[in-house]
Parts: sequence; C-alpha cells; structure tokens
Amino acid sequence: MKSKETIELGLGSMGKIKILHALAQESKMATIYLLHKKTGLKRDDIKSNLDDLIGIGWVKERKYANVLYGLDFENEYVMRLVQFFKDIGYLDHP
Repeated sequence: MKSKETIELGLGSMGKIKILHALAQESKMATIYLLHKKTGLKRDDIKSNLDDLIGIGWVKERKYANVLYGLDFENEYVMRLVQFFKDIGYLDHP
C-alpha cells in the first residue's frame, strides 16, 4: 500500500483518530471495553476501525484470555503520528 493510501485509511475517520489517541495514552494494551469507555464509540465501530488499523500495521492485536490492542511503536507512521499528537497538544507528554 502506498503512503498516501496508508495515511488516508489510518486517519480516515474521527473514530480512528479517537482510537489512536486512546491507545497512545495507554502504557499497556487495551481491550475493546477500555476503548469503548475512552472513546464513546460503539463496539462494532471500534472493531471495524481496529481491523483497518491492524491491516495497515498501526495496531497490534494479541489474543490472551481477552483480545488486547496496542499501537505498534516500531511502525514509523505510528511514531511520527504520536509525536505529532504530542506536538500539537492532542496528547499529553509523558
């Protein structure tokens, strides 16, 4: 997938931006329930958006007793996006 397509898919909705923000705030991986509480999005919308974000490699999924989600901080887009969120004040600095 080209850069332009990746960015458009990754940032293509307010729901995805809210999910990225919520995951960037977490020091641990998050459940759908936690993402629902933090974003106010419907579970089905969260799952759909996570599928897209997993598909482009921005979010990792781990299956334990519960399915957990977290940002892939080894992905250059994710690192730059989180830094951008911090720079503009959308995400608090650690």
